[in-house]
Amino acid sequence: MQYQNWQSPQYTQLNGQFVTLKPLVPERDVDALYLESHGTPSKEAVWNYMFYGPFDSRSAMQDWMETDMIRKSDPLTWTVFENSTNSQVGIVALLAIVPNHGRAEIGHVWFSPAVHKTKVNTESQFLLLQHLFDHHLYRRVEWKCDALNHASRTTATRMGFRYEGRFRQHMVIRGRNRDTDWFAMTDKEWGYCKTNFEKWLYSSEKLSLMELNNG
Repeated sequence: MQYQNWQSPQYTQLNGQFVTLKPLVPERDVDALYLESHGTPSKEAVWNYMFYGPFDSRSAMQDWMETDMIRKSDPLTWTVFENSTNSQVGIVALLAIVPNHGRAEIGHVWFSPAVHKTKVNTESQFLLLQHLFDHHLYRRVEWKCDALNHASRTTATRMGFRYEGRFRQHMVIRGRNRDTDWFAMTDKEWGYCKTNFEKWLYSSEKLSLMELNNG
């Protein structure tokens, strides 16, 4: 099989029906994102399995954004705007980008509790997958999470990522052990998963994305 030289993903706006992913601009986004992720236990729970956060202040969060999230070619970080309100409701990113092998990872994902269990999360991931597989012809997209993070593990399975194994004692995060679960989707699986994303997101039928992808 002849393999090509892949390019780094374009860092550009991605438009969906329910969300728009815009490259992160700290001075534009920090106020809204800080408000959506701080101030109550349910909001601050979005940081439970992250390497960072919650932050002591808005300015500390902006410093993190500027230092770790936008001044590098990896990660590429997008702010998630909910289209119905045109408001910032979370962050998604591409990282561990390896163009020579046509692979990347989706990570740094969190959303305001206000949009949990809506189509915001699913369409955000769909737009990133479509960007990588359809526009850049990548071969593999990875999803990694703390083995204790049931919500993230369920999300990965629901969207059609396949479980590949557990890295035991992989990291020490916040002073405790982290085992890391690995999931991935390949270009061979994308066509089937894409059809199921579109059915679930844009059809009026009441469907289960997990059942579609595991059917």
